[in-house]
Amino acid sequence: MHLLALYAIALITLIPAILAQGRGEGRNRHRTATSPAAAEDTSTSSTSSDSSLPPPSTGGAQKGFNYGTSTNNAGTDFATEFAAAQKLSGTSGFNSARFYTMVEYGTTDTPSTAFEAAINTGTTLLLGIWCSAGQTTVTNELNALAAAVKQYPQLNGLVVGISVGSEDLYRYPSGAGASASQILSYINQTRSAMSAAGVSWSLGHVDTANIWQGSDGESLIDKIDWIGADVYPYYSSGSPSSLSDFTSGMAVIPNSKPVWVTETGWPTSGTFASTTSVASTGNAQTYWKTVGCGHLFGANNTWWYTFYDGDVALPFGVSTSAGGTTPKYSLAC
Repeated sequence: MHLLALYAIALITLIPAILAQGRGEGRNRHRTATSPAAAEDTSTSSTSSDSSLPPPSTGGAQKGFNYGTSTNNAGTDFATEFAAAQKLSGTSGFNSARFYTMVEYGTTDTPSTAFEAAINTGTTLLLGIWCSAGQTTVTNELNALAAAVKQYPQLNGLVVGISVGSEDLYRYPSGAGASASQILSYINQTRSAMSAAGVSWSLGHVDTANIWQGSDGESLIDKIDWIGADVYPYYSSGSPSSLSDFTSGMAVIPNSKPVWVTETGWPTSGTFASTTSVASTGNAQTYWKTVGCGHLFGANNTWWYTFYDGDVALPFGVSTSAGGTTPKYSLAC
């Protein structure tokens, strides 16, 4: 099929990332440790240089974490997590949050409680629309958007953008994602919904890095304001101390639009069958300092994966609990 060429590229250039589908709609915060993943050959990545990377985002760099709608089968307490993220020992300025959906856990189209929590904690928001479940779900997302704007006019000063979809093109060949034409339709619908609501926020789409150099990804670039990239050297047998393992994935993205790093991180425990990378708190700390402190924070809009992910087989969370301010490892830069 037409994306086979992209898979060949993925085997040598980046880390495909798989989002676990909570409640069949991908709203869960964590990745699955049982889904197949292609491996990245990083043996040639040392030739990458920072000059080949897409330009950093403009308008001030956001710094924050990813958040899901639920943890351990319970709705997320966003107010607690946002407040804790801003007080994490050894850090400062982690006051932004990225989402996969705007709909509250367990509802059809009720706006997420994250909106009010963001207002109360001064947290900026990269909103998300879950696109892989089809038109009905997207319609519900846009209903939630309209209701949230009407209920919370303060959002206009907190929302930095909306991601129309997350890794949909990567999942599309398996039947679990959405096609480029579908994503384009959802982008147009989102712009119309924003106009009707009286807001004008920056729109983008999030996918794995190799998707952006293929024809499907390129067909979206002219229709969006920024490119969202999920990059995980862990899944490709990368080294947590090698910046080139991260930049080689970023370097394949076209530089015609600002690139926002919407997911990256390193697990603190567990195993993944398709990689020789080691999950540990030591390696997670090394990756944070090498990629986060050494390259991203303050220079590029970045949402780390993740603040807290609960009881999962392959945890990436930096906090030991939803309200914990003492991280699993040193986050000092």
